[in-house]
Amino acid sequence: MTASLLLAMVGGAQAAMPSVSFSVDSTGVYSVAVDGVAWYTSTSATTVCVAGKQVQLAFMGSVAASGTDPKLGAWSGTTASYEAEGAKMEYTFKHFFATPELAVGTATFPDGLNTANCGKNTDMSTNFPQFDTTAAKADTLHTLSWRGGVIETTAAALGLQKLGATGLDCGPVVSTEPRTGNTLVWSTLDWHKIVPQKTSGTTYSMGIAGAIPALPVGFNYSIMFSAAPGGATAGMYHWGDLIQGYHGTTRLPSVTLTDIGYYTDDGAYYYVWGGGGKFAPHDPELSSWIPMRPWPAEVGLILVKEALYKMGVPVAYMQLDDWWYQGAFYFGNVKSVRDWHASNSSGLFPNGLPSFSDKLGLPLQLYTPFWADDFQTKYRTSESKSFKGTKLVVPNDSYAFFSDFFDLGKSMTNGRFNTYEIDFLDSNFAGCDACMADVGASDRWYAGMANAALERNISIQYCLPSATDMLESLSYPAVIQARASGDYARPQGNTEPWGNVVTLGGASLLLGATKMAPSKDTLWTASPQPATSSDRTHSGYTTQPHVQLDSILATLSLGPVGISDGLNETDAALIGQSFRSESDSTLLRPSRPLSTVDAVFTNKSTSAVVSPELLTPTNASDVRATHAELSGGGPNSHYVLAWMTSEEVTLQLYDLYPAPSSGVSLAVRQHVAKPDGTFQSGCVDGQAALECITILAPGQKPVIPATGNTITNFSYWSVYEPASNGAYFVGELEKFVHVSPQRFDHVTVTGSGPSGLTVGVKGTAGEKISLVAVDPKGITHVTTVTIPAAGSVDVAL
Repeated sequence: MTASLLLAMVGGAQAAMPSVSFSVDSTGVYSVAVDGVAWYTSTSATTVCVAGKQVQLAFMGSVAASGTDPKLGAWSGTTASYEAEGAKMEYTFKHFFATPELAVGTATFPDGLNTANCGKNTDMSTNFPQFDTTAAKADTLHTLSWRGGVIETTAAALGLQKLGATGLDCGPVVSTEPRTGNTLVWSTLDWHKIVPQKTSGTTYSMGIAGAIPALPVGFNYSIMFSAAPGGATAGMYHWGDLIQGYHGTTRLPSVTLTDIGYYTDDGAYYYVWGGGGKFAPHDPELSSWIPMRPWPAEVGLILVKEALYKMGVPVAYMQLDDWWYQGAFYFGNVKSVRDWHASNSSGLFPNGLPSFSDKLGLPLQLYTPFWADDFQTKYRTSESKSFKGTKLVVPNDSYAFFSDFFDLGKSMTNGRFNTYEIDFLDSNFAGCDACMADVGASDRWYAGMANAALERNISIQYCLPSATDMLESLSYPAVIQARASGDYARPQGNTEPWGNVVTLGGASLLLGATKMAPSKDTLWTASPQPATSSDRTHSGYTTQPHVQLDSILATLSLGPVGISDGLNETDAALIGQSFRSESDSTLLRPSRPLSTVDAVFTNKSTSAVVSPELLTPTNASDVRATHAELSGGGPNSHYVLAWMTSEEVTLQLYDLYPAPSSGVSLAVRQHVAKPDGTFQSGCVDGQAALECITILAPGQKPVIPATGNTITNFSYWSVYEPASNGAYFVGELEKFVHVSPQRFDHVTVTGSGPSGLTVGVKGTAGEKISLVAVDPKGITHVTTVTIPAAGSVDVAL
């Protein structure tokens, strides 16, 4: 972390909401302005592709326009018209009376458009919006965006041109004015999967994918622009609120997000089940990398569950990955689906999945990557261009196909199939020609899967998705979680920063803003463990380098906390900091996913390095933050994690979101996950709080000491806002999230306790919880509360 991280954007934490507006000049050039100042201006030429030929349209004039959007309300604006060689296009720029910080640009094709032979799915037949990256403020704003499979690149750069957004998988574009902290975010409002982005020369464009052969009469697509004060994180969450409101976004509740579980994904101890190839019994359904396990999967995984319960880790569901069903190994340990019934191999499920499901007695998360060409189905499929020898259902049959598929999952688990995981989603979509057959094909493919799942109360995890999948999911309640990192497996002994951690911080900002839970993949809680196998290390896989960091990241991600240790190898004391108790698997979480702080984005934007990639194996130092907000009211608490920082870091104005009120005295405490028994260190009842928390001067920002620059170096901190009487509720220090909304309902300035606080506490009847508070005079108070039969109690501290 370089000293430039200390660059502060000036401005007040309670700044007024900026407005967004459009203007069109006499030549047809349009501009996007924030608070009346143009930030982006279009190029002078407007082009479309007609039957494989690029046609430059002439500006025909503009007229005032107005109307009412059924979701966004009344608007006024301007419609600009362009045409040439029989092609007609209109741009309508809409300003909404109820939300001046939101504006929408809509491109309409009154007569449709013949876009045959206009290119691949990463090319564009239209160009709207299209900005000159050297005009207005385009080259002076701090910009941020996402792209790549598993959203592997969070890009930050000074100026839109350097951002380099290009591809079918690019996400929203975020621009922040460094002087004011005002932030503009733009993205598709609809048709999310068929609008690529492209940066070429001094031009940035969005437009309809060139592989779409025709735009129907009256077709239109819209781009939304939203503004907010307070930096990139605040801007993204405000954009998220607006676009969620437009799509009516809700997410199904799922045990995979509320409770701790057990995983068998790549990197998990029991990911590989050996006994194939040279190893007896030479079964093609078993991996050739290691000998057969002491017992088949149907026995071993039940032994694991029983051992975890005895250790006080009551896992509430189990994930079965790419090894459990019938099919040939396609690459690595990944099986292409030939038959989605469990393999009856002697090393897997010789008695079938229904028998295993009954004995396990837990909900199951079941997986597919892609379907082999010899998969038997009555529904139409198309050959994948991404994975030769595999196929996908065509969009028009998607709903019926997935309805039958999910019914099979329910049947073979005796109703315990709870969550569906589809892998390689970005690559599967990129190789789906049928998904580009017409403008609605991609939506039909995604909607078919999601609607079939919703009808059966099955939630969905998108695995290895793109940024546009997060936008597409906004309309689908069944889609609740997505991988935001690479696989947990790493080569044995590797000490480089790994994608499982590196990509998570940046991607989690996008997922949090779209109400999607980021999955960090699986994790071990102890290292070393007896030798096992993974895709990265076929035999002799024994270590993971930072299990404490992994446990914290998974807990704060809001995605699954799916541990995957070997039998009797789990560190129950470490992972126990993520959930309520040995009899209650409820996860204790913050209110949004832990994500990279704004100052890291700013630091990257001002770097002399041209490459826009934010975090790479050679540039992995990072600071991330989240917060916890109680539904019944009370001061927010914030949680800050620093990783691989070589210098101390002073948190900046917008690094804590929502920003604390200016001038308050924050309090800080470092959480030490190990060794056991140190959680309440320094917090002694009746003594001064000097060793319990550090109370900062009014307006002072927390300073995070350097951690060191190896992958095992991290530190984790709680930052507390004071109650209105000056007291601090420090919370439940035995847990990663000290003041979690899953544990506490409210903190109010009432009651006769010495701190003047009353705290609403939730838990399991009979559970004993130690609570810490610091009164307005700086004295520590420690109270132990026993949860009554009702499951909640108010406690005066």
